[in-house]
Amino acid sequence: MSARKQLSGGNFTATLHSTSYDYISPLKLNLAGKCVLITGAAWENGIGHATAVAFARAGVSAIALADLHGISGNLAVKLKTAARDARRSEPVVLCCTVGIAQQDSVQALHNTVSESFGGRLDIVVNNAAHQEPYKPLLEMDADVYWRTWEVNVRRLINMTRIFLPMQLSTRAGIGGLCTIINVSSSGTLTARPGSGSYRSSKLAILRWTETLQLEYGDKGLLTIWVNPGAIKTEITRNEPEELRDKLPHRPDIAGDTIAWLAAERKEWLGGRYVNCPWDMEELMKKNKEIVHEDKFKMRMAF
Repeated sequence: MSARKQLSGGNFTATLHSTSYDYISPLKLNLAGKCVLITGAAWENGIGHATAVAFARAGVSAIALADLHGISGNLAVKLKTAARDARRSEPVVLCCTVGIAQQDSVQALHNTVSESFGGRLDIVVNNAAHQEPYKPLLEMDADVYWRTWEVNVRRLINMTRIFLPMQLSTRAGIGGLCTIINVSSSGTLTARPGSGSYRSSKLAILRWTETLQLEYGDKGLLTIWVNPGAIKTEITRNEPEELRDKLPHRPDIAGDTIAWLAAERKEWLGGRYVNCPWDMEELMKKNKEIVHEDKFKMRMAF
């Protein structure tokens, strides 16, 4: 575990982590019987990949992995091995190719998941994303610039409209919560020249997540907007290399935190922002403060 003390506008807990730690270990979770869908899981060094491993180690019964670039069969083998090593039952692993900005592609994914999982889906992790080249607006092709919004925002509309009914139906049949975790970016916290479409589209997800919680929270939905941390992944390939080399966090801090957030009822976090490098034990102790002051929602300061 690597932890450090730091003060900045993006930090809330005194202790910050760059890698996973004991409190959020998937080995302490019990997600037996749960079915999870994770988008953006193709890259081995990515957040979706790490999240899938975390859920396998936490004992989920079924994992659907979806990505525009397809999913390597090696990942399915890795997840089954991770589950066995954690002394869990091997999950059913479904590997799918999907273009989440296209409604018909997402509908086809829904049909496959529903058939394979018997109509059950407990958890959706919306991780797939796109980032345009790191250039100022006037140096970008407009269609390339807009493509980022198509993937990063429209994907949520497509995924939620098509999969939320299945989640609510699952919840109605077994009780408890259904969960949607929307993965955003540390890039939303600051403005820099370049990547303006990426940063603004990721920020929009926060308000959208809050709205979704207001619309469906009373029906059993828990939705959380997470910042995975500053991680050197495939999506950062368009960023300057000197910036990428300074990114301090590892994929497992995001993957293990996401599995931990989905493992138990945390309604007080519904519609809110969570930074994965925060210390989750400290966060739990501040839940009354967060609710009372209505923290971790987007506001404009005057």
